[in-house]
Amino acid sequence: MMDNNSQHATQFGGNITTNDDNTITRSNLRNCAVTSSYVKRSTFDDCVLVQVRSASRSTGKKSHFHGVTSVKRSEVTESTLLEKSSAHRSTIKTSTVRDASTITTSAVTGSTISHSQLRRAKVKDCDVEDCIISRSSFEGMVLKFGVWKRGQLIGKIGDKEPVAIRKDDPRLTASSSRAAGPSSNIPAVPELDSKSKGPLPVHDLDRIDSAESAESEDSDRSEDLPPPYKV
Repeated sequence: MMDNNSQHATQFGGNITTNDDNTITRSNLRNCAVTSSYVKRSTFDDCVLVQVRSASRSTGKKSHFHGVTSVKRSEVTESTLLEKSSAHRSTIKTSTVRDASTITTSAVTGSTISHSQLRRAKVKDCDVEDCIISRSSFEGMVLKFGVWKRGQLIGKIGDKEPVAIRKDDPRLTASSSRAAGPSSNIPAVPELDSKSKGPLPVHDLDRIDSAESAESEDSDRSEDLPPPYKV
């Protein structure tokens, strides 16, 4: 069913549901459900977009976007973006990005990203929580509470000790098994990689590198570089 929302030079195919709160401009949509969202110059196939503030010059396939701040010049495939997260000039495949995470000029594959910032990074098969990762590449890791730049641990988030452990490490499996007990105390996952010498500075997740990450949502003048950035 098609409602009378704002649709300028837009092509629709397959099953499409929309509502009156959408603005859809110069886009191609096929088999999509769009609710209270702004879509411009984008292509989405088999996607659900709910309360997406801005999706511009992006492509999405078999993905869900719910409460997303911005998706700009990005490719999202078989993934889920949630809870005020955003993606700029990035490639996201078979992943979940949530809790106000920001993915900028990065490639994310088979990973879960929560309350983190990635900038010019590549992560594959990783679980990332409360981290800032810049110009770094990780595969098969659990990363928490750390700030990594150029592959080195340079700081921590809040007052918790950073975690960097491989997902196949037996200690991680043992901790997960003990978690099944009703009164078990799970020890902190040990930090194994990128260990920094001496005390680590504490960084505010909302402030670090704010100048570098700032990008105007309305500007289309910047050079349209294809994602992802190569580390």
